[in-house]
Amino acid sequence: MKIKNIRILILLFSLPTQLVFFAQPALSLNDNSYTYVKSNLEFLASDELEGRETASRGEKLASLFISEELEKNGVKPFGDSGSYFQTFNMQVEGLTEESGITFLFKDNSSISYSNTSDIAYSTNKLPRNKFANNEFEIVFAGYGIISEEDDYDSYKNIDVAGKVVLILNGTPKNNGNEILVANAIRKYRWSSAKTNLAKSKNAVGVIILPDDENLMYWDYIINRSNSKSYSLEEEIERNDEENIPIVYLNENSAKTLLENEKFSFEKKKKNINLKPDTFTLNAKVNFNYKTFTEIKPVRNVIGLIEGNDPALKNEYVTIGAHYDHEGIKGSEIYNGADDNGSGTVTILETARQLSLLKNNKRPILVIFHTGEEKGLKGSTYLANNSSFVDNIISHINIDMVGRQSEDTIYCIGASRISTELGQLVEQVNKETVNFYLNYTFDSPTDPNRFYYRSDHISYANKGIPIAFFYDYMQADYHKPSDTVEKINFTKIVKMVNLLESLVLKISNLEHKLTVNNNILVN
Repeated sequence: MKIKNIRILILLFSLPTQLVFFAQPALSLNDNSYTYVKSNLEFLASDELEGRETASRGEKLASLFISEELEKNGVKPFGDSGSYFQTFNMQVEGLTEESGITFLFKDNSSISYSNTSDIAYSTNKLPRNKFANNEFEIVFAGYGIISEEDDYDSYKNIDVAGKVVLILNGTPKNNGNEILVANAIRKYRWSSAKTNLAKSKNAVGVIILPDDENLMYWDYIINRSNSKSYSLEEEIERNDEENIPIVYLNENSAKTLLENEKFSFEKKKKNINLKPDTFTLNAKVNFNYKTFTEIKPVRNVIGLIEGNDPALKNEYVTIGAHYDHEGIKGSEIYNGADDNGSGTVTILETARQLSLLKNNKRPILVIFHTGEEKGLKGSTYLANNSSFVDNIISHINIDMVGRQSEDTIYCIGASRISTELGQLVEQVNKETVNFYLNYTFDSPTDPNRFYYRSDHISYANKGIPIAFFYDYMQADYHKPSDTVEKINFTKIVKMVNLLESLVLKISNLEHKLTVNNNILVN
């Protein structure tokens, strides 16, 4: 059965009738791109695609829609076995719904919390079942930090082997001022450094007491805790470590745990010493969780716009966007209109325009990655398992371009590997849409580290010149409120015009882009 027939069946039988009208016939080059990108985004960010989560029904429907649009507009398949799809397997892991934690008190009473409101398991590294359903002592270890430069050691007088470590979030301060050296502050800003340290001390679990920052982002922490963990098969082979349970508490569960201890949570919150006294709690803990593991197929979508110069047929210019999003959480659909429906329709429309122009010397690959929201999985797989990667001369990544100021776009990484690419971006922008190109996040010292947080970094790690365009939408980021009615389609069309001209400029260069630097992940 041809793809177009599959699509007809999907639209007629899987989706409401009115959505059939989103699929328009191929447009001519002179038609209004605004209408085209709007109708495509209305489909991709509709409730019927269920948030396009990796390995879900919604992801499959989105990939079929994308491949149909490519075929309809003359973009040839460049996936596996003559298809548009590069298919691979991912391991999907998570905690079952009944997972939680139980505190056991000295008077033989206990209280349990489920993994939905007052406690949250970290699922970045899913805990192994060997640590579940056992009773453990709890040792308070202050901030859980060792900094030799500061002569600061939370573990100096305690042995946590075989025990659970209770630690404070954040770093010690004196009257609001940090007391540790900058390297230590950066290192222990993230709880992973603390949990890794506890594990190196042979702790069997970590419980993290909340600070104001934790409480501010509690809804996000809970959502992450109830999300699944995704791993490529190549990552599974390396992941043989015994991950320990890591649990975040909110104010309610922290108060309960410390109610009859050496200090209450309220007292500790008001009077946190620079080096808090360590002690063994009267209460004990039981991590009563259960995990599940599945292997699921997922797929990138890849199309080819052939070049006009046979001598350059093995030099690819690539443009890409991730088409997955967050799926359904609870009863809410995370439609991902800006993230990254906007990037997906930008690439689709750019591909349509370029395919109609047929004015590129080098071949152009249009790539739609899956699994970006799960840790850049689709681009990582493509970069490590595709024979054509060594022939890519540049990659342009579009991730969120439909919100914020209509006349501004953030540009990241364009000059890091090839200053020539950075110059071309400036030149083409001035010749076309004349965005204000904001380079705020391009600094190697940018604390947000956006250069490392989207699919382009998988290409940059191979020494391929990249440019990343991004709108820095924060208000609805990873929320169900990221919906179509908030999208600025004029801005997306401007992005299409910039991308089309930039790709043609790179494709028609008399030489490959000059590579004069290579800043990789650190």
